Amino acid sequence: MAKLKVAVIGLRMGAAWATAAHTQPNTTLSLVYDKFYAENDRINKSFFADNQIPVAKSEEEVYASDADIVVVASPDHFHCEQSIKALRAGKHVACEKPLASNLDECRQIIAAVKESGKFFMTGQVCRYAPGFALAKHLLSEGRIGELVYLESEYAHDYTHAQGFQNWRCDPAIKRHGFLGGGCHALDLMRWLAGDPSEVFCYMNQKHLPDWPTPDTGVAVAKFPADVIGRVFVSIGVKRPYTMRTVINGTQGTIICDNTSEKIQICESSSCRAAQKLAFAEVPVQTASHNVASELADFVNGILHGEQCPTDVYQGTRTVAFAEAAIKSAQCGQPVQVEYEY
Repeated sequence: MAKLKVAVIGLRMGAAWATAAHTQPNTTLSLVYDKFYAENDRINKSFFADNQIPVAKSEEEVYASDADIVVVASPDHFHCEQSIKALRAGKHVACEKPLASNLDECRQIIAAVKESGKFFMTGQVCRYAPGFALAKHLLSEGRIGELVYLESEYAHDYTHAQGFQNWRCDPAIKRHGFLGGGCHALDLMRWLAGDPSEVFCYMNQKHLPDWPTPDTGVAVAKFPADVIGRVFVSIGVKRPYTMRTVINGTQGTIICDNTSEKIQICESSSCRAAQKLAFAEVPVQTASHNVASELADFVNGILHGEQCPTDVYQGTRTVAFAEAAIKSAQCGQPVQVEYEY
């Protein structure tokens, strides 16, 4: 079977995608492009030179190439335009999270996916972190009973992570951290609990006062089956990066994240036998950004004619969740999450 040719746009976030495409058995890295390839010293240029990977001189060269898959790993505000161009050029597309900067752009991508008939993946990498994947498995197996409440957080200090040429804090771009980074936690909650119907959110801005949008927010949401959830997002919080997640069921609790070598589970049946409520630890592999598994899943789906789980609609629903939370913080009222697209 011929290998699928992969082209990557954006070589900071796209570095892991490029490495995966170069090393996996069913793909070959055929072309890469970054608008600031020459200027950006943080791009690992030796990797592409040592492995004789062609570097495109223009973005249009990517769309005109013979690549089967285009990975869009550029900054958020380019996702919509580049995904649509790649789809119209007849490519399958894997687009980094968040799918787009707002719901209207997501609708444009959906239309292009339908028109092209190509496969599409939204890069929600937390679904591929072993700790979260095990938590999802244990929940699905009924190990902690019926889901009651869950909480997740995206705590990541962006003080020294403004992005190349400071795009993350550019007032003209006006990137919203609750979506741009917080989509990790929001998507994880959707994956575990289903699509929320309503969200209420508060936000403030004390860590990064010179940035164009709030840096911290807390949202409470209603999920199916009367489940409730809370998400905390801060791109200025002074603490090590964490996505600590707590899943509370009628018969137990799971505590997990994507940076630890274990998850914790408290099961009432085991605790009854032990006559003591306590957490047991289950070892997991640490892989917080498991892009290799993402790409393998996408390629396997293409080869078998099946859409991967994190399709364009999954990416859109996570953006819709974030957009509703942002609107709630602005108006001070609960907001319904929009699902008509």
